Amino acid sequence: MPHRTSDRHRLAGLLLLAWCAGFPSALGIGIVRGTASTIIVSGGGIAGLIFLIAVGLGCALQVLAFFSMRALVRRSRGAREGSGWAAVGVLAPGGIGVVALNLVLVSGPFLPPFGPVSTVLLCLPYPLAFALLEVRDRAVAVGAGAVALLLAGGVIPVHALQEHLAARAWLSLRPGLDRTLLEAVDWPGGEQAPFTTGPYGVRATVFFPDTNIDGIDEGVVTVAPATSNPCAPAAAIATDDNTPEYDWERIGFVVALPVSCAPDGKNAWTLRGNGFTGYALRRGGLLVTVCADSARAHDDLPAIARTLHPLDDHQLWPHLFLGWTPTWLAM
Repeated sequence: MPHRTSDRHRLAGLLLLAWCAGFPSALGIGIVRGTASTIIVSGGGIAGLIFLIAVGLGCALQVLAFFSMRALVRRSRGAREGSGWAAVGVLAPGGIGVVALNLVLVSGPFLPPFGPVSTVLLCLPYPLAFALLEVRDRAVAVGAGAVALLLAGGVIPVHALQEHLAARAWLSLRPGLDRTLLEAVDWPGGEQAPFTTGPYGVRATVFFPDTNIDGIDEGVVTVAPATSNPCAPAAAIATDDNTPEYDWERIGFVVALPVSCAPDGKNAWTLRGNGFTGYALRRGGLLVTVCADSARAHDDLPAIARTLHPLDDHQLWPHLFLGWTPTWLAM
């Protein structure tokens, strides 16, 4: 019995070390994936440099993971040489498992960035691969397979739970915010940035990869209470066209600019300003204002404004900014 207990303790130690050896590999994969998912393709040389730095750091972490896993394989086998291919054989399926989980799993803000639940789950493929490939025991193999099936079946419910926690935590940081303001529009070709909140209500900028050459947003969507003045100065993206002083330091930032406001049917207004156009619509107890700079003058703003729709926790997640959370743990 003591011998059997000792073997179990040794196996548990090896699997824990396999998790630790796999962590830098998962981190490196996440850094590259996180950078690739957030980088602006049209950002020029700086964007390319940032991506190269991320790739270099990711590769360095893979090297660290390789030497750590090789040392662990040698310890498991009781050998002093070789085992390099065996280490690769564990890291490769482990990395594939990390990416597969990473396509689904997110980390809620009650689980900190690199939080315990997400981190444990994302790195589990490494000890599972180690158990299957390096531990010559049928019972261990069966147990590893069962854990893998449990992990695959449980990751979607965990994802849903974390999205719910994310929405709850984000709202808790904004007491008094009316949840009905958290609505979005469907803007063809546009990528909406995370929500910002303030006296104006809820706002998101919109980026268009198809026409943009400098990484600057070209649209703004603002959702406010229906009692708001639709003809007040509208939120627009500052450009050299609508800022006569050519203040390059604020190019690309949201500014409030005066508009000429004309009724366009019941509860609707067409907005025009220097270098931008807009449309305001009262609908469902809300006022949605959509503004685009001159590069998007062809967009059907009235149709876009009418796509306003509420968001549940699952739909809300992409619109929330949670620091480092949406990087390798979320995407």
